[in-house]
Amino acid sequence: MFFYHEGHEGGEVEGKDRVGAVFFVPFVVKDYSMKNWGYSSHSLQSFDCCRTRAVCAILSAMIRIRVAGRETEECVMDDLFEKTIQKYLLPVENLTDGPTDAMYFLHREGGLVYSEGYAHPPGGLFGCLIKYPDPRGHIVIFGKKFGWTHRRYEGGKLVIVPYKEQVRRQVELLPELATRPPCPPYADHFSHFLLSEMRGFFDSKRSLRLLMESTPRIAEVVSSLEELLGVPRERVGCNGSLAYGYFKEPEEDVDVIFFGTVQENFEVIERIRQLKRESPDRECVELGRTWPLRFKHVGTVICPFFKYARADEIPLKDFRMEVVKESVSASGVVVNDRHTGYLPALFTLDHVTLDGRQRRQPIDLVIYDGSQRGEYFNGDKLRVRSRLVRITRARDERDALLVTLPQEIETLA
Repeated sequence: MFFYHEGHEGGEVEGKDRVGAVFFVPFVVKDYSMKNWGYSSHSLQSFDCCRTRAVCAILSAMIRIRVAGRETEECVMDDLFEKTIQKYLLPVENLTDGPTDAMYFLHREGGLVYSEGYAHPPGGLFGCLIKYPDPRGHIVIFGKKFGWTHRRYEGGKLVIVPYKEQVRRQVELLPELATRPPCPPYADHFSHFLLSEMRGFFDSKRSLRLLMESTPRIAEVVSSLEELLGVPRERVGCNGSLAYGYFKEPEEDVDVIFFGTVQENFEVIERIRQLKRESPDRECVELGRTWPLRFKHVGTVICPFFKYARADEIPLKDFRMEVVKESVSASGVVVNDRHTGYLPALFTLDHVTLDGRQRRQPIDLVIYDGSQRGEYFNGDKLRVRSRLVRITRARDERDALLVTLPQEIETLA
């Protein structure tokens, strides 16, 4: 809707002299509110200068009231977010074992940061700014709007943003990330954050306990997993939005973390695979692909993650990695799949061909890409086009193949 002021040279509108000024109003003023000036919604009415100024003053006041109301609403929503998030947030000082895989942190600028893997820089972490405050964002968490860096909609479909674009976007949002030392090869698709930048972190087991106390649906789903998969409740935590206490069906899946020894967690993985073989209707398709370990259960989708319960079983925690060759082509057969469910996933390949030459010894394959957890198992023949690296751990030094992008690996028939 708009009003038109015609003629009256020298008439001041918003501090400028105008003739034939047009005033655009972003909301509807009902007909009866303008009847003293003979306003009709079906025609444009001319006003003299005095009345035009009066109309401008009224509309300006209405806009100010609306803006003030919006600001008040945003303050209320911020208060709701803070009040709710504080139930789940723990101070960084409580992080006794340092960052590990699949942990959420709250950045001092309000974003949610996700740590990846078990190898992190002193006083910091390698990971991703998953969500960031955005007044125009489409994600609403406890009344506060957020945007994504790792996903977007294309043609109405949800897709994963390529890693390089994710990192660029994170630097745009947090320019200090560009000042950090280069990330090592296994983390060059992540960002380097400082723990001093974090307001706190979310403990997955504690968050799940709080959610189960306040949300009967979560209690129902998680309790049923103990019988279905044989995992005691004390070995289960939560991931995703559940980590910071947010759950809303049907938008949210149930992301759970299973803690255990390598053997215990592998038994859970095998139960999930058997469950899906027996019930194909449990298969889950998201982001344009099937996911080997995700499955439908009691009206929702279970997204399982796995973490080491024993530090001495973590194969890639304290190590150095250097690139031996930037680009190699290799193929081989998986002969050790016990670490398939983790980040990084670690395999042993045998019957290896490297750049067209048969290799006498097996070689390790390191997959530092969370989207490929649980993707490969013994007997799978793989082709890799990636980097040859050298990994040094204590007194052990060996070559390995490093995969950080989905397109760098494929299964051969």
